[in-house]
Amino acid sequence: MASPFFDSFLDELEARTEIADTLKRFIRGIDRKDWALALSTYHDDAIDEHGFFNGRADKFLEVVAQHHEHQQHSMHVISNMLIEFTARDRALVETYCLVFQRFGPGAPDVPPATAGVRKIATARYVDRFEARGGQWRIAHRTLVFGDIQSEILDTPVSFPADFVEQRHGSDDFLYKARALMS
Repeated sequence: MASPFFDSFLDELEARTEIADTLKRFIRGIDRKDWALALSTYHDDAIDEHGFFNGRADKFLEVVAQHHEHQQHSMHVISNMLIEFTARDRALVETYCLVFQRFGPGAPDVPPATAGVRKIATARYVDRFEARGGQWRIAHRTLVFGDIQSEILDTPVSFPADFVEQRHGSDDFLYKARALMS
Protein backbone atom coordinates (compact mmCIF):
# COMPACT_ATOMS: atom_id res chain seq x y z
CA MET A 1 0.00 0.00 0.00
CA ALA A 2 1.30 3.45 -0.91
CA SER A 3 1.93 6.04 1.76
CA PRO A 4 -0.77 8.71 2.10
CA PHE A 5 1.58 11.23 0.44
CA PHE A 6 1.66 9.55 -2.98
CA ASP A 7 -1.04 8.91 -5.57
CA SER A 8 0.23 5.39 -6.25
CA PHE A 9 2.70 2.81 -5.07
CA LEU A 10 4.72 3.39 -8.26
CA ASP A 11 5.09 7.11 -7.42
CA GLU A 12 6.39 6.21 -3.97
CA LEU A 13 8.69 3.53 -5.38
CA GLU A 14 10.11 6.04 -7.85
CA ALA A 15 10.85 8.47 -4.99
CA ARG A 16 12.47 5.71 -2.92
CA THR A 17 14.65 4.66 -5.88
CA GLU A 18 15.75 8.24 -6.53
CA ILE A 19 16.72 8.72 -2.87
CA ALA A 20 18.68 5.44 -2.79
CA ASP A 21 20.47 6.30 -6.05
CA THR A 22 21.35 9.75 -4.69
CA LEU A 23 23.01 8.14 -1.66
CA LYS A 24 24.93 5.75 -3.89
CA ARG A 25 26.15 8.64 -6.06
CA PHE A 26 27.35 10.42 -2.93
CA ILE A 27 29.38 7.35 -1.92
CA ARG A 28 30.87 7.02 -5.41
CA GLY A 29 31.76 10.71 -5.40
CA ILE A 30 33.57 10.45 -2.06
CA ASP A 31 35.43 7.21 -2.80
CA ARG A 32 36.51 8.28 -6.32
CA LYS A 33 37.27 11.90 -5.27
CA ASP A 34 34.64 13.12 -7.72
CA TRP A 35 33.68 16.17 -5.70
CA ALA A 36 31.26 17.52 -8.32
CA LEU A 37 29.32 14.25 -8.20
CA ALA A 38 29.25 14.27 -4.39
CA LEU A 39 28.10 17.90 -4.34
CA SER A 40 25.30 17.14 -6.83
CA THR A 41 23.61 14.99 -4.16
CA TYR A 42 22.97 18.03 -1.93
CA HIS A 43 20.65 20.99 -2.43
CA ASP A 44 22.53 24.28 -2.82
CA ASP A 45 21.64 25.42 0.72
CA ALA A 46 22.21 22.01 2.38
CA ILE A 47 23.87 21.69 5.78
CA ASP A 48 26.18 18.82 6.73
CA GLU A 49 27.00 18.07 10.37
CA HIS A 50 29.91 15.65 10.27
CA GLY A 51 31.46 16.28 13.71
CA PHE A 52 34.79 17.58 12.43
CA PHE A 53 32.81 19.99 10.22
CA ASN A 54 29.38 21.54 10.63
CA GLY A 55 28.13 23.89 7.93
CA ARG A 56 27.26 24.22 4.26
CA ALA A 57 27.69 21.06 2.21
CA ASP A 58 29.88 22.74 -0.41
CA LYS A 59 32.33 23.88 2.28
CA PHE A 60 32.18 20.41 3.89
CA LEU A 61 33.29 18.80 0.63
CA GLU A 62 36.19 21.25 0.35
CA VAL A 63 37.41 20.06 3.77
CA VAL A 64 36.86 16.40 2.85
CA ALA A 65 38.83 16.87 -0.38
CA GLN A 66 41.79 18.08 1.66
CA HIS A 67 41.53 15.06 4.00
CA HIS A 68 41.36 12.66 1.06
CA GLU A 69 44.57 14.00 -0.49
CA HIS A 70 46.46 11.87 2.04
CA GLN A 71 44.37 8.73 1.57
CA GLN A 72 45.45 5.74 -0.44
CA HIS A 73 42.13 3.93 -0.14
CA SER A 74 38.55 4.87 0.71
CA MET A 75 35.50 2.64 0.67
CA HIS A 76 32.11 3.51 2.14
CA VAL A 77 29.62 0.64 2.32
CA ILE A 78 26.01 1.65 2.90
CA SER A 79 23.18 -0.59 4.05
CA ASN A 80 20.07 -0.72 6.24
CA MET A 81 18.40 2.23 4.55
CA LEU A 82 15.05 3.25 5.99
CA ILE A 83 13.09 5.96 4.20
CA GLU A 84 10.22 7.59 6.09
CA PHE A 85 8.20 10.08 4.09
CA THR A 86 6.87 13.01 6.10
CA ALA A 87 5.32 14.73 3.07
CA ARG A 88 5.17 14.25 -0.71
CA ASP A 89 8.44 16.17 -1.02
CA ARG A 90 10.19 15.34 2.26
CA ALA A 91 11.68 12.23 3.83
CA LEU A 92 13.76 11.28 6.86
CA VAL A 93 16.36 8.77 5.70
CA GLU A 94 18.58 6.71 8.02
CA THR A 95 21.43 4.84 6.31
CA TYR A 96 24.08 2.69 7.99
CA CYS A 97 27.64 3.18 6.77
CA LEU A 98 30.83 1.16 7.20
CA VAL A 99 33.97 3.10 6.24
CA PHE A 100 37.40 1.70 5.36
CA GLN A 101 40.23 4.20 4.82
CA ARG A 102 44.00 3.84 4.47
CA PHE A 103 46.47 6.67 4.94
CA GLY A 104 50.05 6.44 3.71
CA PRO A 105 53.36 7.68 5.10
CA GLY A 106 53.46 11.42 5.67
CA ALA A 107 49.73 11.77 6.22
CA PRO A 108 48.56 13.51 9.39
CA ASP A 109 48.37 11.13 12.37
CA VAL A 110 50.53 8.49 10.63
CA PRO A 111 53.52 7.69 12.87
CA PRO A 112 56.96 8.17 11.27
CA ALA A 113 58.72 5.04 10.01
CA THR A 114 55.42 3.18 9.43
CA ALA A 115 53.71 2.14 6.19
CA GLY A 116 50.54 3.98 7.15
CA VAL A 117 47.32 3.69 9.12
CA ARG A 118 44.12 1.80 8.33
CA LYS A 119 40.92 3.19 9.83
CA ILE A 120 37.58 1.47 10.08
CA ALA A 121 34.49 3.30 11.28
CA THR A 122 30.80 2.63 11.69
CA ALA A 123 28.29 5.42 11.41
CA ARG A 124 24.80 6.33 10.26
CA TYR A 125 23.70 9.12 7.96
CA VAL A 126 20.51 10.71 9.24
CA ASP A 127 19.35 12.82 6.31
CA ARG A 128 16.45 15.09 5.56
CA PHE A 129 15.80 14.64 1.86
CA GLU A 130 13.66 17.08 -0.05
CA ALA A 131 12.32 16.97 -3.59
CA ARG A 132 12.83 20.36 -5.21
CA GLY A 133 12.40 20.98 -8.90
CA GLY A 134 11.69 17.28 -9.33
CA GLN A 135 14.99 16.15 -7.79
CA TRP A 136 15.45 14.38 -4.48
CA ARG A 137 18.59 15.65 -2.72
CA ILE A 138 19.97 16.01 0.78
CA ALA A 139 18.79 19.17 2.56
CA HIS A 140 20.35 18.38 5.94
CA ARG A 141 22.70 15.60 7.05
CA THR A 142 23.90 14.56 10.49
CA LEU A 143 26.56 11.86 10.74
CA VAL A 144 26.04 9.71 13.84
CA PHE A 145 29.23 7.85 14.79
CA GLY A 146 29.19 4.34 16.24
CA ASP A 147 32.83 3.23 16.40
CA ILE A 148 36.25 3.96 14.99
CA GLN A 149 39.36 1.79 15.00
CA SER A 150 42.89 2.54 13.83
CA GLU A 151 45.62 0.06 12.92
CA ILE A 152 49.22 1.01 12.25
CA LEU A 153 50.57 -0.76 9.15
CA ASP A 154 54.08 -2.18 9.34
CA THR A 155 54.23 -2.99 5.63
CA PRO A 156 52.55 -1.37 2.62
CA VAL A 157 49.41 -3.00 1.24
CA SER A 158 50.19 -4.75 -2.03
CA PHE A 159 48.41 -7.02 -4.47
CA PRO A 160 49.67 -9.58 -7.00
CA ALA A 161 50.51 -8.02 -10.37
CA ASP A 162 47.48 -9.52 -12.16
CA PHE A 163 44.93 -8.10 -9.67
CA VAL A 164 42.93 -4.99 -10.58
CA GLU A 165 43.51 -2.66 -7.64
CA GLN A 166 40.96 -0.12 -6.50
CA ARG A 167 42.12 3.47 -6.94
CA HIS A 168 41.04 6.43 -4.87
CA GLY A 169 40.36 8.75 -7.79
CA SER A 170 39.36 9.00 -11.42
CA ASP A 171 42.05 6.48 -12.40
CA ASP A 172 39.92 3.71 -10.84
CA PHE A 173 38.95 0.82 -13.16
CA LEU A 174 35.31 1.96 -13.03
CA TYR A 175 36.03 4.87 -15.36
CA LYS A 176 37.76 2.62 -17.90
CA ALA A 177 34.78 0.24 -17.75
CA ARG A 178 32.36 3.15 -18.24
CA ALA A 179 34.34 4.38 -21.26
CA LEU A 180 34.23 0.88 -22.80
CA MET A 181 30.43 0.83 -22.39
CA SER A 182 30.00 4.10 -24.33
